[in-house]
Amino acid sequence: MRGAMKAAGAIITIVASGLAGLVVAHSYRAHVRRLAAWVTALSVLETEISFGLTRLGQAMRRAGQVAGQSPGQVLVRAAELLEGGECGSAGACLSKALAEERDSSNWLWNRKWQEDMEAVVVLGEALGMSNSSDQARHIALASRRLEMRRQAAEEAATVNYRLWSAMGFLIGGMVAIALL
Repeated sequence: MRGAMKAAGAIITIVASGLAGLVVAHSYRAHVRRLAAWVTALSVLETEISFGLTRLGQAMRRAGQVAGQSPGQVLVRAAELLEGGECGSAGACLSKALAEERDSSNWLWNRKWQEDMEAVVVLGEALGMSNSSDQARHIALASRRLEMRRQAAEEAATVNYRLWSAMGFLIGGMVAIALL
């Protein structure tokens, strides 16, 4: 009976540690997906502003609907704030929506949020302050910066996904052996 309890405890320890490792590993891939969604959202926003000549609030809403995930929520919320007149400028609305998203997200996203969203915050300061061609240029610049961050995150995810997946189970195995 005692041996069965130890074996069950060891299995539970290995599985729990392995799952924790998989959660961390998954966060690296989720980070890449979020950045890719932001790049998509900014591409749609650029198209709406430069070719569609759509009003900024409507362009943000459409870009948010296409992108989905985190950027979709941020852009739709920023459009609501802008169209509702709750903020003074488009940049202030975007900053407020980003802050709301950051505060409501999990700790893994918050850790990288500041670095990743720097390009979007800078973009927000330029939105609505000039003509459509200048805004499209600012959006393209922010999109390129986010694409570079996405590529770096993808490289990190390639290495770290395998590392954390294996480390979780290995650490669980070591703890289980130590406890037996």
